[in-house]
Amino acid sequence: MHQRFTSAIAILLLSSVGLACSVLRPKSPLTWHAMLEIDAGVPDREAKVRRTVSVIEHRLDSFRVYNAKVTAQGKGRILVSLPDVPDRKRLIELITAQGLLELVAVITPPSPTPVQTFNTEEQALASLGATVPGNRRVLPYSDGDESTSEQSSEVTPQARQWIVVEVPAIVGGGELRDARAISYGDENYHISFSLTPAGAQKFGDWTGAHINDYLGIVLNGEVKSIAYIKSQITDQGEISGRFSKHSAEDLALVLRSGALPAPVKVIETGDNK
Repeated sequence: MHQRFTSAIAILLLSSVGLACSVLRPKSPLTWHAMLEIDAGVPDREAKVRRTVSVIEHRLDSFRVYNAKVTAQGKGRILVSLPDVPDRKRLIELITAQGLLELVAVITPPSPTPVQTFNTEEQALASLGATVPGNRRVLPYSDGDESTSEQSSEVTPQARQWIVVEVPAIVGGGELRDARAISYGDENYHISFSLTPAGAQKFGDWTGAHINDYLGIVLNGEVKSIAYIKSQITDQGEISGRFSKHSAEDLALVLRSGALPAPVKVIETGDNK
């Protein structure tokens, strides 16, 4: 009697788990698709395809898009089959965003001197002489309104400037532990992030030795924030800006799920037959 009763409880528990899973991950028909492609010139292309498949699956799961199917198609292509969603454009932007975050040293006199920026890329390059050193890089810097685009990358042309940064980055995207969208009570959102122990160690060592020097936060090859170091910082930082709620949440999700190993382009979208 006791054994039958125990078995009945086990069956009941298993049934409850199955029911919970079916509620949390409802099955929906795959009604449309997107075909992505990694450029043929990318080194180790097929290995990067496999990594891209894994990152996209993670992003879709985090975005609560269940029952999607992501498959490598050969020749650098990836087929993403999807259930219907309210905003297809937003979802495509979410899965194709590169999501590469870097913390870099800005080449400029220290604070209180204002950070040195250039109006054009040519001016920034000219400041380095006839040849750009291998440990320098010129990047665009956009200090504009991020809320104009749900993917948070569009700014007015007048806001774009250029700066010189040091290579390699102090901390790379692989050392990011977490990212969250935050607000300080107004309509503008920011992204708070934290680093892994290894990333925090490198960041702490650099900031401790560079008080009053300028630090840039780079997202997908574009500087989003610049600040000077007031004191040693270890494992936390913030991407400031005027992000919309959706763009901040999407960017934080992309950063949490990891950067794509190579840029992808959409070569086809459409309904499934």
